[in-house]
Amino acid sequence: MVSMRKGLVILAIIFVFTVLIAACERDEKKTEGIAVNIYYIDTKSSGIVSEEYYMQSKEANDQISELMGMLQSEPKNLVYRSALPANVTYNFTLDKDKSLTIDFNTAYSQQTGIVEVLCRAAIVKTLTQIKGVDYIQITVNGNPLVDVNGSFVGILTADDFIDSIEASTTFRAKLYFANRKGDKLIEYDTEIQYSGTASLEELVIKQLINGPTELGMYNTIPEGTVLLNISKSEGICTVDFNEVFLEKLPGVTKEVAIYSVVNTLVELPDINKVQFTINSKPVKIYWEDMPFDVMFERNLDIIQTPK
Repeated sequence: MVSMRKGLVILAIIFVFTVLIAACERDEKKTEGIAVNIYYIDTKSSGIVSEEYYMQSKEANDQISELMGMLQSEPKNLVYRSALPANVTYNFTLDKDKSLTIDFNTAYSQQTGIVEVLCRAAIVKTLTQIKGVDYIQITVNGNPLVDVNGSFVGILTADDFIDSIEASTTFRAKLYFANRKGDKLIEYDTEIQYSGTASLEELVIKQLINGPTELGMYNTIPEGTVLLNISKSEGICTVDFNEVFLEKLPGVTKEVAIYSVVNTLVELPDINKVQFTINSKPVKIYWEDMPFDVMFERNLDIIQTPK
């Protein structure tokens, strides 16, 4: 009888030990793989939050599929919600230049306002953790994504977003407008509220389009010009306007018109050169004789020096 009890105790100890080993193995498996953050929308729909996740896939395309699935999954913290609705379907292509294009069905367009911006931010910040994915472009049924103002969203990077729209920051920027004669640029220091819902490049160009608010400064961009897209890559900022930008603005030289844009953009971080497109296509000549399908660099000679 005693030996039987001892045998049962030994079996019980072996069972517990086996369960503990199995539990440890499961925990180890959870931490195998590549540690990344999956981004979700917070309780107030005012920002994005993240949870740690261990990615199991090895190839980039498989990793994209895996993380997209996680974006549609329910977060561990039940007060958060998934950034990408379950009824949204998608296809994607990853190019050799590290540019990922994700094409969603029309269900994506049911998201509007800040919710869509947060969804966009969660997608970009999650997927750009994958080695080989630096830039993301979102399309819907093959058409470029547009924002609430009707402007093309364009190519996105993780740096285009901050985690909370409540954590907006003030950014000092230099804009360049025309002087009274229209032959020189005047430097204008201003503060821009940056919340991460639009890139700094987009914000400064839209302020240029809106025109100056100070006396003695004049417009350099024709009324009716629309910024269709703006993106940067490897120090080059590409600005895509509609055809109105090509119209001659009375009283302003062509150099002032071009370098108001170029000098303004080159003041921003990580931009050294600017190239222009019109309706997504290069144009050879600007105002009859100025080469336009080239890379433009900062022009300090055209800036009016203070008296």
